[in-house]
Amino acid sequence: MLKTTIAAALALALASGAAMAEFKDFTVNGELITKAQQEALAAEAISSNPNPHEMIANPQIEEEIRQMMIEQTVMGAYARKQGLDKLPEVEGDIRRATNMVLENHAVRDFLKKNPVTEKDLEAQYKQEADRWGPEEYRVRHILVKTEAEAKTLLEQINKGASFAKTAAEKSLDEGSKDVGGILDWQSPSVYTMELANAIRGLKKGETAKAPVQSPAGFHIVKVEDIRPAELFPKFEDRKEDLRHLLMQRKVQGFIHEQILRADVKDVPAK
Repeated sequence: MLKTTIAAALALALASGAAMAEFKDFTVNGELITKAQQEALAAEAISSNPNPHEMIANPQIEEEIRQMMIEQTVMGAYARKQGLDKLPEVEGDIRRATNMVLENHAVRDFLKKNPVTEKDLEAQYKQEADRWGPEEYRVRHILVKTEAEAKTLLEQINKGASFAKTAAEKSLDEGSKDVGGILDWQSPSVYTMELANAIRGLKKGETAKAPVQSPAGFHIVKVEDIRPAELFPKFEDRKEDLRHLLMQRKVQGFIHEQILRADVKDVPAK
């Protein structure tokens, strides 16, 4: 499965115009290779790359795409001379490739007519910032398998047992048990809804009155400290990632809408 859809790759490419600006027309055995053809091949290459952002930023991308175009043009001419383009299986491959090219251009046309605006970016940023919240919490927790065990440990802590020592001895969370159950500064939104709600309901120094369930088990939760949010990125630092995100959403919605309109039927077996 492609790591990034070609439609999404086109969105990334269009949003990163600088990376595509150096392609230039050239010829191979007299056949013109246009800047647009190279950009299309770049989008296909980006779509199959596990790190598309890194590939877009690669200063060698223009030369790599140029060499790919030369190879494809030379070998395509060779195949036609051999008559391979007339084989039924090759004609089927050509139809699929044609549809892919048309899809790419349909997506380009859609994105040009439906760009992501500054207002869209600001609205998405606000939505994410609101989800993050105005405060960050430094939490201490103990994770155990059963509610009964969690209640027993909570009762011991309420009677004076050390939370940190209990976490070190009993918690199933290998990432925090050796530091007394500490989960460093975070927005409650990064946790499950149940944990987030429990954390937001506590004041500094308070421990939840009852264990909190999550898919991992049952948690005893204590809020060590609260501060104004510091970790959420500034708008300018998040802006380009948001642009890519919203462009991908637009493209995926556009493609989904076209698919819903299609008349797709299974052909009965012969």
